[in-house]
Amino acid sequence: MTGVLDGLEVDWVVAGAVAAADYRAEERFTTDLDLLVTWNDQIPEACEAAGYDVRVVADADSTPHLLILHDGSERIDVIVAVVPYQHTAIQRGAAAHVLTIEDVIIHKLIAARPRDRDDLRSILSTDPTLDRAYLDDWIEAWGVDDEWQRLIS
Repeated sequence: MTGVLDGLEVDWVVAGAVAAADYRAEERFTTDLDLLVTWNDQIPEACEAAGYDVRVVADADSTPHLLILHDGSERIDVIVAVVPYQHTAIQRGAAAHVLTIEDVIIHKLIAARPRDRDDLRSILSTDPTLDRAYLDDWIEAWGVDDEWQRLIS
């Protein structure tokens, strides 16, 4: 899949549980791969040509915000960057093609599901070095500071 994106010169990073695994203290099983990408109109067709079944999720008359790809038992969620923060997160993780630890934390705080909280507790247990100014700015912008304070207290 990443070869398809690279062929289209699309900026992308690994997100979700697979990205969190880079920073967790211990492993966690996941059944899918999440990619955060910049949009290119050729992505759905290129994915189909690569053998994926593609479901496009979009609001009426707008750019898709999600592509759900299936190839047998493999599932890939291609999350399309639609807000400036997502583009910033892609650029910050571009060199390694994975979200930075700060952006994983922000994404997990926004999602706030039990498995996201588990990811956050595991990541924070490693006592990571964090860009606190960046983290604090986006935590405030997304309004997830209460969730963050619960985790770090």
